[in-house]
Amino acid sequence: MTHTKYQLLTTKQLPDITGLSISFFEKGRILGYGPNFIRVNPGKRSGKILYRRIDVEQWLSDQMCAPKGDVND
Repeated sequence: MTHTKYQLLTTKQLPDITGLSISFFEKGRILGYGPNFIRVNPGKRSGKILYRRIDVEQWLSDQMCAPKGDVND
């Protein structure tokens, strides 16, 4: 059994975990936002892309925002 910490995910699996679209992550790799990823065969732009579940969960946690309260306060 693979430990969840090291579970590898494909881009197609990320919407089920995050609620965000595949294109969000594809664009994020190009524009520099989103979770860290692994490119298998990194010498080629067409290498397989994988994400460690722990990196995706950490990235989501880093997006946490606290409520600001009433803007009229």
